[in-house]
Amino acid sequence: MTVLLKSSVKLLRNLQGINFMPKLNDVDALDVIKILEPKILDLAYEKKDVLKFQALEKLQYIERGILKAPFMESNISSYYVRKDSPDILLNESNHLVIRKSSRDEKIEDMFNEVLEIEESLDKDVAFAFDSEFGYLTTRPINAGTGLLINYKLHLPALNFYGIENVSRSLLRLGYSLDSYKDKSGKSLGNIFNLFFESTIGYSEEAYIKKMKTIVKEIIVMEKEAEKKLYLDSIITLEDMVNRSLGILRNARILSEDEMLNCMSNIDLGLNLSILKAKRNFDFYDEANKLKNGYLQNERGSILDLKSRDILRANKSRALIREVF
Repeated sequence: MTVLLKSSVKLLRNLQGINFMPKLNDVDALDVIKILEPKILDLAYEKKDVLKFQALEKLQYIERGILKAPFMESNISSYYVRKDSPDILLNESNHLVIRKSSRDEKIEDMFNEVLEIEESLDKDVAFAFDSEFGYLTTRPINAGTGLLINYKLHLPALNFYGIENVSRSLLRLGYSLDSYKDKSGKSLGNIFNLFFESTIGYSEEAYIKKMKTIVKEIIVMEKEAEKKLYLDSIITLEDMVNRSLGILRNARILSEDEMLNCMSNIDLGLNLSILKAKRNFDFYDEANKLKNGYLQNERGSILDLKSRDILRANKSRALIREVF
Protein backbone atom coordinates (compact mmCIF):
# COMPACT_ATOMS: atom_id res chain seq x y z
CA MET A 1 0.00 0.00 0.00
CA THR A 2 1.25 3.44 -0.90
CA VAL A 3 0.69 5.95 1.90
CA LEU A 4 1.87 8.95 -0.14
CA LEU A 5 -0.58 9.27 -3.04
CA LYS A 6 0.47 12.59 -4.55
CA SER A 7 2.67 15.62 -3.88
CA SER A 8 1.99 19.18 -5.03
CA VAL A 9 4.04 22.38 -5.14
CA LYS A 10 2.68 25.90 -5.62
CA LEU A 11 4.50 29.20 -5.95
CA LEU A 12 2.43 32.35 -5.36
CA ARG A 13 3.32 35.78 -6.70
CA ASN A 14 1.61 39.16 -7.09
CA LEU A 15 2.51 42.13 -9.25
CA GLN A 16 3.74 45.26 -7.58
CA GLY A 17 1.35 48.21 -7.73
CA ILE A 18 -1.82 46.21 -8.51
CA ASN A 19 -4.52 45.38 -5.96
CA PHE A 20 -4.42 41.86 -4.54
CA MET A 21 -7.37 39.49 -4.30
CA PRO A 22 -10.11 40.01 -3.19
CA LYS A 23 -9.87 43.76 -3.91
CA LEU A 24 -8.81 43.01 -7.47
CA ASN A 25 -11.31 44.57 -9.89
CA ASP A 26 -11.84 43.69 -13.55
CA VAL A 27 -9.50 46.44 -14.78
CA ASP A 28 -6.71 45.31 -12.43
CA ALA A 29 -7.23 41.67 -13.42
CA LEU A 30 -6.98 42.48 -17.12
CA ASP A 31 -3.78 44.44 -16.40
CA VAL A 32 -2.32 41.31 -14.76
CA ILE A 33 -3.14 39.27 -17.86
CA LYS A 34 -1.86 42.00 -20.19
CA ILE A 35 1.49 42.09 -18.37
CA LEU A 36 2.06 38.36 -17.77
CA GLU A 37 0.37 36.56 -20.66
CA PRO A 38 2.85 37.57 -23.42
CA LYS A 39 5.75 36.42 -21.26
CA ILE A 40 4.02 33.11 -20.47
CA LEU A 41 3.29 32.47 -24.15
CA ASP A 42 6.96 33.26 -24.94
CA LEU A 43 7.82 30.24 -22.76
CA ALA A 44 5.91 28.01 -25.24
CA TYR A 45 2.83 27.73 -23.05
CA GLU A 46 -0.65 27.24 -24.49
CA LYS A 47 -3.64 29.20 -23.19
CA LYS A 48 -6.68 27.06 -22.39
CA ASP A 49 -9.99 28.84 -22.96
CA VAL A 50 -11.78 27.43 -19.92
CA LEU A 51 -14.95 29.40 -20.67
CA LYS A 52 -15.41 27.21 -23.74
CA PHE A 53 -14.99 23.92 -21.87
CA GLN A 54 -17.93 21.57 -22.24
CA ALA A 55 -19.82 20.49 -19.11
CA LEU A 56 -18.15 17.05 -18.97
CA GLU A 57 -14.68 18.56 -19.37
CA LYS A 58 -15.36 21.07 -16.59
CA LEU A 59 -16.59 18.27 -14.35
CA GLN A 60 -13.37 16.30 -14.79
CA TYR A 61 -11.17 19.34 -14.12
CA ILE A 62 -13.08 19.99 -10.89
CA GLU A 63 -13.10 16.34 -9.81
CA ARG A 64 -9.37 15.93 -10.38
CA GLY A 65 -8.68 19.11 -8.41
CA ILE A 66 -7.09 20.87 -11.38
CA LEU A 67 -9.39 23.89 -11.46
CA LYS A 68 -12.24 25.18 -9.31
CA ALA A 69 -15.66 25.99 -10.71
CA PRO A 70 -15.51 29.78 -10.00
CA PHE A 71 -12.17 30.02 -11.85
CA MET A 72 -13.61 28.29 -14.93
CA GLU A 73 -16.61 30.61 -14.91
CA SER A 74 -14.54 33.80 -14.61
CA ASN A 75 -13.75 36.00 -17.60
CA ILE A 76 -10.85 37.66 -15.77
CA SER A 77 -8.84 34.48 -15.05
CA SER A 78 -6.51 32.57 -17.38
CA TYR A 79 -5.01 29.07 -17.46
CA TYR A 80 -1.85 27.98 -19.31
CA VAL A 81 -0.31 24.56 -19.88
CA ARG A 82 2.85 23.08 -21.40
CA LYS A 83 3.53 19.37 -21.77
CA ASP A 84 5.37 17.83 -18.78
CA SER A 85 5.67 21.27 -17.15
CA PRO A 86 4.09 23.16 -14.27
CA ASP A 87 0.81 24.79 -15.17
CA ILE A 88 0.14 28.50 -14.65
CA LEU A 89 -2.96 30.30 -13.39
CA LEU A 90 -3.57 34.03 -13.50
CA ASN A 91 -6.02 35.74 -11.13
CA GLU A 92 -6.89 32.66 -9.14
CA SER A 93 -5.99 32.98 -5.43
CA ASN A 94 -3.14 35.38 -6.32
CA HIS A 95 -2.14 37.23 -9.49
CA LEU A 96 0.17 34.36 -10.44
CA VAL A 97 0.09 30.71 -9.35
CA ILE A 98 2.70 28.31 -10.75
CA ARG A 99 2.13 24.72 -9.68
CA LYS A 100 3.18 21.13 -10.26
CA SER A 101 1.69 17.86 -8.99
CA SER A 102 3.11 14.37 -9.29
CA ARG A 103 2.72 10.88 -7.85
CA ASP A 104 6.39 9.96 -8.15
CA GLU A 105 8.48 13.10 -8.72
CA LYS A 106 10.55 14.43 -5.83
CA ILE A 107 9.44 17.64 -4.14
CA GLU A 108 12.85 19.22 -4.79
CA ASP A 109 12.59 18.52 -8.52
CA MET A 110 9.07 19.91 -8.72
CA PHE A 111 10.13 23.02 -6.82
CA ASN A 112 13.05 23.59 -9.19
CA GLU A 113 10.71 23.31 -12.19
CA VAL A 114 8.29 25.82 -10.68
CA LEU A 115 11.10 28.16 -9.66
CA GLU A 116 12.60 28.09 -13.16
CA ILE A 117 9.30 29.40 -14.57
CA GLU A 118 9.09 32.08 -11.89
CA GLU A 119 12.65 33.24 -12.55
CA SER A 120 11.95 33.49 -16.28
CA LEU A 121 8.98 35.75 -15.58
CA ASP A 122 10.78 37.70 -12.84
CA LYS A 123 13.32 39.04 -15.35
CA ASP A 124 10.80 41.43 -16.88
CA VAL A 125 8.19 42.10 -14.18
CA ALA A 126 8.25 43.41 -10.61
CA PHE A 127 6.72 41.05 -8.07
CA ALA A 128 5.44 42.49 -4.79
CA PHE A 129 8.24 42.04 -2.25
CA ASP A 130 8.97 43.40 1.21
CA SER A 131 12.43 43.33 2.78
CA GLU A 132 10.94 42.18 6.10
CA PHE A 133 8.11 39.86 5.00
CA GLY A 134 9.42 38.55 1.69
CA TYR A 135 7.08 37.94 -1.25
CA LEU A 136 3.63 39.36 -0.49
CA THR A 137 0.58 37.17 -0.99
CA THR A 138 -3.20 37.49 -0.77
CA ARG A 139 -3.21 35.68 2.56
CA PRO A 140 -0.50 37.12 4.86
CA ILE A 141 0.17 33.63 6.27
CA ASN A 142 1.54 32.58 2.85
CA ALA A 143 3.98 35.49 2.59
CA GLY A 144 7.72 34.94 2.68
CA THR A 145 8.71 32.42 0.04
CA GLY A 146 5.16 32.20 -1.33
CA LEU A 147 5.79 28.45 -1.53
CA LEU A 148 3.07 25.94 -0.63
CA ILE A 149 3.56 22.16 -0.46
CA ASN A 150 0.70 19.70 -0.18
CA TYR A 151 0.82 15.95 0.39
CA LYS A 152 -2.15 13.67 -0.30
CA LEU A 153 -1.97 10.67 2.07
CA HIS A 154 -3.85 7.38 2.49
CA LEU A 155 -4.17 6.73 6.24
CA PRO A 156 -6.71 3.93 6.85
CA ALA A 157 -5.14 2.48 10.01
CA LEU A 158 -4.59 5.83 11.72
CA ASN A 159 -8.16 6.78 10.87
CA PHE A 160 -9.43 3.46 12.26
CA TYR A 161 -7.96 4.33 15.66
CA GLY A 162 -9.16 7.94 15.47
CA ILE A 163 -6.95 10.35 13.61
CA GLU A 164 -8.22 13.36 15.57
CA ASN A 165 -5.39 13.12 18.11
CA VAL A 166 -2.82 13.09 15.32
CA SER A 167 -4.53 16.07 13.66
CA ARG A 168 -4.55 18.05 16.91
CA SER A 169 -0.87 17.33 17.53
CA LEU A 170 0.00 18.45 14.01
CA LEU A 171 -2.14 21.57 14.36
CA ARG A 172 -0.16 22.61 17.43
CA LEU A 173 2.95 22.44 15.23
CA GLY A 174 1.29 24.55 12.53
CA TYR A 175 0.29 21.73 10.16
CA SER A 176 -3.18 20.96 8.86
CA LEU A 177 -4.37 17.43 8.13
CA ASP A 178 -7.72 17.66 6.35
CA SER A 179 -9.80 14.80 4.99
CA TYR A 180 -12.24 14.42 2.15
CA LYS A 181 -15.61 14.28 3.89
CA ASP A 182 -19.05 12.93 3.10
CA LYS A 183 -22.26 14.82 3.89
CA SER A 184 -22.16 13.63 7.51
CA GLY A 185 -18.63 14.92 8.01
CA LYS A 186 -16.93 11.50 8.02
CA SER A 187 -13.70 11.08 6.07
CA LEU A 188 -13.99 9.48 2.64
CA GLY A 189 -11.58 6.82 1.46
CA ASN A 190 -9.22 7.57 4.37
CA ILE A 191 -7.59 10.22 2.16
CA PHE A 192 -6.05 13.25 3.86
CA ASN A 193 -4.29 16.42 2.72
CA LEU A 194 -1.27 17.58 4.72
CA PHE A 195 0.01 21.14 4.42
CA PHE A 196 1.84 23.84 6.36
CA GLU A 197 0.79 27.29 5.22
CA SER A 198 2.97 29.70 7.15
CA THR A 199 6.24 30.14 5.27
CA ILE A 200 7.30 33.40 6.96
CA GLY A 201 10.76 32.96 8.43
CA TYR A 202 11.60 29.88 6.37
CA SER A 203 13.84 29.61 3.34
CA GLU A 204 12.59 27.42 0.51
CA GLU A 205 15.11 24.72 1.47
CA ALA A 206 14.11 24.80 5.15
CA TYR A 207 10.40 24.66 4.30
CA ILE A 208 10.88 21.68 1.97
CA LYS A 209 12.96 19.87 4.59
CA LYS A 210 10.31 20.54 7.24
CA MET A 211 7.54 19.09 5.06
CA LYS A 212 9.58 16.03 4.05
CA THR A 213 10.42 15.29 7.70
CA ILE A 214 6.83 15.43 8.95
CA VAL A 215 5.43 13.34 6.08
CA LYS A 216 8.03 10.63 6.77
CA GLU A 217 6.97 10.60 10.42
CA ILE A 218 3.29 10.26 9.46
CA ILE A 219 4.09 7.37 7.09
CA VAL A 220 5.92 5.59 9.95
CA MET A 221 2.92 6.20 12.24
CA GLU A 222 0.55 4.73 9.64
CA LYS A 223 2.70 1.62 9.21
CA GLU A 224 2.84 1.12 12.99
CA ALA A 225 -0.94 1.55 13.23
CA GLU A 226 -1.39 -1.08 10.50
CA LYS A 227 0.70 -3.58 12.48
CA LYS A 228 -1.27 -2.84 15.64
CA LEU A 229 -4.56 -3.25 13.76
CA TYR A 230 -3.44 -6.60 12.37
CA LEU A 231 -2.21 -7.95 15.71
CA ASP A 232 -4.96 -6.60 17.97
CA SER A 233 -8.07 -6.62 15.80
CA ILE A 234 -7.55 -9.23 13.09
CA ILE A 235 -11.18 -10.45 13.07
CA THR A 236 -12.55 -6.90 12.83
CA LEU A 237 -10.00 -6.13 10.12
CA GLU A 238 -10.81 -9.27 8.10
CA ASP A 239 -14.52 -8.54 8.36
CA MET A 240 -14.04 -4.94 7.21
CA VAL A 241 -11.86 -5.96 4.26
CA ASN A 242 -13.97 -8.92 3.10
CA ARG A 243 -17.23 -7.03 3.56
CA SER A 244 -15.83 -4.28 1.31
CA LEU A 245 -14.70 -6.87 -1.24
CA GLY A 246 -18.19 -8.38 -1.21
CA ILE A 247 -19.82 -5.01 -1.88
CA LEU A 248 -17.51 -4.20 -4.79
CA ARG A 249 -17.91 -7.73 -6.18
CA ASN A 250 -21.72 -7.90 -5.94
CA ALA A 251 -23.28 -4.43 -5.73
CA ARG A 252 -25.73 -3.43 -8.46
CA ILE A 253 -25.95 0.17 -7.26
CA LEU A 254 -22.80 1.78 -5.82
CA SER A 255 -22.39 5.37 -4.65
CA GLU A 256 -19.12 7.23 -5.03
CA ASP A 257 -18.74 7.55 -1.25
CA GLU A 258 -19.22 3.83 -0.64
CA MET A 259 -16.87 2.97 -3.49
CA LEU A 260 -14.08 5.12 -2.04
CA ASN A 261 -14.39 3.60 1.42
CA CYS A 262 -14.51 0.03 0.08
CA MET A 263 -11.55 0.58 -2.24
CA SER A 264 -9.54 1.97 0.67
CA ASN A 265 -10.31 -1.12 2.77
CA ILE A 266 -9.35 -3.39 -0.14
CA ASP A 267 -5.99 -1.62 -0.41
CA LEU A 268 -5.39 -2.08 3.31
CA GLY A 269 -6.32 -5.77 3.03
CA LEU A 270 -3.84 -6.28 0.20
CA ASN A 271 -1.10 -4.53 2.12
CA LEU A 272 -1.62 -6.76 5.16
CA SER A 273 -1.89 -9.94 3.02
CA ILE A 274 -5.52 -10.55 3.97
CA LEU A 275 -6.24 -10.48 0.24
CA LYS A 276 -4.08 -11.58 -2.69
CA ALA A 277 -4.34 -9.94 -6.12
CA LYS A 278 -3.66 -11.37 -9.58
CA ARG A 279 -2.23 -8.04 -10.73
CA ASN A 280 -1.07 -4.72 -9.31
CA PHE A 281 -3.86 -2.75 -7.66
CA ASP A 282 -3.35 1.02 -7.54
CA PHE A 283 -6.04 2.20 -5.13
CA TYR A 284 -5.81 5.89 -6.02
CA ASP A 285 -5.80 5.35 -9.78
CA GLU A 286 -8.58 2.76 -9.77
CA ALA A 287 -10.77 4.82 -7.43
CA ASN A 288 -10.40 7.91 -9.63
CA LYS A 289 -11.64 5.89 -12.62
CA LEU A 290 -14.84 5.12 -10.73
CA LYS A 291 -15.63 8.72 -9.78
CA ASN A 292 -18.59 10.57 -11.27
CA GLY A 293 -16.68 12.87 -13.59
CA TYR A 294 -14.51 10.14 -15.08
CA LEU A 295 -17.47 7.79 -15.62
CA GLN A 296 -19.58 10.43 -17.33
CA ASN A 297 -16.71 11.69 -19.48
CA GLU A 298 -16.00 8.11 -20.57
CA ARG A 299 -19.68 7.57 -21.36
CA GLY A 300 -19.84 10.93 -23.17
CA SER A 301 -22.95 12.23 -21.45
CA ILE A 302 -24.26 13.62 -18.18
CA LEU A 303 -25.93 10.84 -16.20
CA ASP A 304 -28.53 11.05 -13.45
CA LEU A 305 -27.57 9.86 -9.97
CA LYS A 306 -29.01 6.34 -10.24
CA SER A 307 -27.49 5.77 -13.70
CA ARG A 308 -24.07 6.82 -12.38
CA ASP A 309 -24.34 4.46 -9.43
CA ILE A 310 -25.42 1.55 -11.66
CA LEU A 311 -22.57 2.19 -14.09
CA ARG A 312 -20.07 2.44 -11.20
CA ALA A 313 -21.30 -0.89 -9.80
CA ASN A 314 -20.93 -2.55 -13.20
CA LYS A 315 -17.36 -1.33 -13.56
CA SER A 316 -16.55 -2.20 -9.96
CA ARG A 317 -17.63 -5.83 -10.47
CA ALA A 318 -15.53 -6.04 -13.65
CA LEU A 319 -12.51 -4.57 -11.82
CA ILE A 320 -12.78 -7.02 -8.93
CA ARG A 321 -13.02 -9.99 -11.33
CA GLU A 322 -9.87 -8.74 -13.07
CA VAL A 323 -7.85 -8.07 -9.92
CA PHE A 324 -8.95 -11.05 -7.79
